[in-house]
Amino acid sequence: MLDRMRVILMLTLLAVAHAEEPSQVDAPDALDFSYARLWRYAQQQCGTKGITPTEFTHSWLAVRRCLKNTLDVVQLNEDSMRLDIGNEEEILGRHCPKLYQGVKCFNPFMDMVKGCVSEESYEIFEALRSWFHDILEYLCENNGANVEYDKQKHDTCTREINRHIITCAAENLIATPEVNRKTLSEENCSALAIAKDCLLKKLKDCGVFANGARLFYENFIQITSCKNYIPKAERK
Repeated sequence: MLDRMRVILMLTLLAVAHAEEPSQVDAPDALDFSYARLWRYAQQQCGTKGITPTEFTHSWLAVRRCLKNTLDVVQLNEDSMRLDIGNEEEILGRHCPKLYQGVKCFNPFMDMVKGCVSEESYEIFEALRSWFHDILEYLCENNGANVEYDKQKHDTCTREINRHIITCAAENLIATPEVNRKTLSEENCSALAIAKDCLLKKLKDCGVFANGARLFYENFIQITSCKNYIPKAERK
């Protein structure tokens, strides 16, 4: 949940995970969306299917090559540095169509991972991809009409977001060992919703951050039992 183009760059230019041989990694926990952990787990599971770490990494490098061929990465980076309200429509109008095309670059890698991990674990990868795509849609809608860049607010939000996440979790969530996201109780789900509302309230002046948090919640909640407790009118 960085500033507008930073979020897009996070989608398009994610660094490859460390090359060292991963230790044994358990399947992701109920609330574990750690990119590094997901990478190590997927690489480990693909190893059991005969896909070597080198082949796994090459598949990800193919994603990066595809993105490089689809996007004007240098210009995108330069434009992200000078983005402001005055040139927002021009810059996003130039790059958003190619960014939508770039999302397809992830498909071969995702297909490989799908063949390696359990259906329940793959749901997390899908939820993350959906989250990235929803952020992209939010940023690019009407060439940035949803967002207004304020450097002072952005810097403050960047410094404070981790503290807000920890505070809202500590105030509203109770650590439950061996929790299964498929069997969360209505009470658990209510606590998650309250923690989400707490975070959005603290981020009310941080438009992109707040919407990034909201979209993360909306995508995550659909792969848990909590979707059964969400009124239909509130679902995506």
